[in-house]
Amino acid sequence: MPSATFFNLPAEKREKLLAAARAEFARVPYANASINKMIQAADIPRGSFYMYFRDKEDLFLYLMGEYGKQLFAAIEELLERCQGDIFAAFLELFDRIQAEYRDPEKRKCYQHIIGLVRNNSGAQLSSLLGMEGCLPAPGRLVEWVDPRLLDLRSADDLGNIFRILMGVTGQAVLRGIQTEDPAETREVYLRTLDILRRGMERKQPETQHE
Repeated sequence: MPSATFFNLPAEKREKLLAAARAEFARVPYANASINKMIQAADIPRGSFYMYFRDKEDLFLYLMGEYGKQLFAAIEELLERCQGDIFAAFLELFDRIQAEYRDPEKRKCYQHIIGLVRNNSGAQLSSLLGMEGCLPAPGRLVEWVDPRLLDLRSADDLGNIFRILMGVTGQAVLRGIQTEDPAETREVYLRTLDILRRGMERKQPETQHE
């Protein structure tokens, strides 16, 4: 977590350092990311960096937390629009990211996080943004998702469903943005969602025929 000294900096200086960090983490794998390159790009003394963050990991986790907040704010908005239907909301999230990634004015917002995922072996969007500290609290999920639509049998079920959908959607998003046309990826993703829906949705009672 950044120090109070970091938060007391003018907004422009804070953003300059964070922009340098985002670019560096997107350029090379985390293990090879250089604090020296970050401070050179941000034009700050090395000593100042350690007044703001304990180390490289502290800065990385802060950035991931910020990415997570942005993502979950979007999911919350989509769940409200979809009246708590978690499957419809994640499909809309996939469509939104595919569209915005192909929009020259919005693409830049995604380039750093996508570069970060590509550069870190085995890393998925869901694992980077779905760390325990970034996941919505169970109480928040209950506010967003309509539990009547799901077959929930324990207190952990909703959180686990959310994690599974994050993982599946993250993989589909990454595959989709690497193609010129995400239509085929979307079809595969839809089939996967349908399989998950069959196992996770609450079953409606069958109508009795006399």
